[in-house]
Amino acid sequence: MPKLKDQRYIDAKDKFLEYSFQALQNHFGTKDEFISFFETIKNDDQKNLFLKTASFYLFLVKNGDWSVDKTGSDKKVDYLTDTYKYIAIFSLIESLQERRFLDFYSFLARRKTNVTFPIRDKAELEQWYRKYKKEFGSIQQSVKFFKSLSTEKKSELINNLEVKNVKATIENLSKYLYTLRSKFVHEAELIVNMSGRTTISRHEKKVVICKLSLRNLMKYFEEGLISYFTPGKRK
Repeated sequence: MPKLKDQRYIDAKDKFLEYSFQALQNHFGTKDEFISFFETIKNDDQKNLFLKTASFYLFLVKNGDWSVDKTGSDKKVDYLTDTYKYIAIFSLIESLQERRFLDFYSFLARRKTNVTFPIRDKAELEQWYRKYKKEFGSIQQSVKFFKSLSTEKKSELINNLEVKNVKATIENLSKYLYTLRSKFVHEAELIVNMSGRTTISRHEKKVVICKLSLRNLMKYFEEGLISYFTPGKRK
């Protein structure tokens, strides 16, 4: 039996369209302009995905804070909220991945990859792994997303984030931002340098100078989300 599509958001379009407008209204002059944009999205599957992503963004990030219910603690702790919102943003970016997930073994075993077995040595295995990560790694979705930003926003990002001895390109900085997400997911390292004040830290023995804030990142996400669903801009 074929898997049923989850169409709950387009099925309740009026409610989720209102949530989506609340999430992105700063980028449209009027609600009518927003609705006109929505109607250009090419089909119901994509409309459903847009409504889901924008609504989740509203509740998880734009109007969502990490609340602490503990005597002796502030109700809102900035670095906990920043971490919560940061991870949510990157989860939403990853959710736009068009390719279905494929593990490394399946990648090697599929006919399309054209691997000749046995693989000769560790060096050849590493080459195949790099190819796999380039094709299916979640970090590529992050790079693609940030590369879709306007020239102005990409320049702003480059000017507010510097990794010493790493070329200041949108691709390299996108990878760094994704690495912060992975540091929390795999090593429980909190996001503590997105306050908007200048912070200096280390990443893989490189000095990082960061002037970004979560508010900056939210604006980048909003623009990137609109760009993703704008006909003619997706690649």
